[in-house]
Amino acid sequence: MQNNQIEIVTLEAKHFIGVPVTNVFKRFDQESINEANRLFLERKSEIKRVLNEHQYVCPHFANDVLFTYIYCMEVETIEEVPKGMVGFTVDSQSYAKVRAVDQDPYVLIRTFLKENDLKNNTLALALEVFKFGEQQNFNNADIYVPIIQGK
Repeated sequence: MQNNQIEIVTLEAKHFIGVPVTNVFKRFDQESINEANRLFLERKSEIKRVLNEHQYVCPHFANDVLFTYIYCMEVETIEEVPKGMVGFTVDSQSYAKVRAVDQDPYVLIRTFLKENDLKNNTLALALEVFKFGEQQNFNNADIYVPIIQGK
C-alpha cells in the first residue's frame, strides 16, 4: 500500500491484552497517556501468546466527553490477562485503512468516507498499529477507522 492511499479492508476477529487509559476530552492529559505507555512497555513481557513481537496496537474510542486509548499486543487468546491489564476481543470489522506520512490520516479518512458515501462505525474501535523502535506518531502507524458497509 502506498502512503496516503486509502483502502477498505476487513479484519477477522482479533484478541488483545494491554494497558488502558481514559481521559476527559476537554482536559486532555498527555501525562496519563505517557504513563500508560511507560507501564505497557515495562510490562509487555508479561503478555503471553503474542502474535507479533515487533508491533503493538492501540485500539481507541471517543465520544464528546471521554477518550479511551489502550496500549496492546495482539494475542492468540485472552485466557491469561496479567493483573492490572485488560483482555478483550474485537469482532470482525471492515475498516478504511491508511498510512499517511505527510498528512493527518484521520482527515484523509474522513474525507474519503464522505466522498464515497461511507459512514464511520462509531460503536467499534479504531486501531493504530505501530512498530516497536519507531517514534509513536500517527504518521508512523497503519490507521484503521471502522466503517459501516452498505448504504
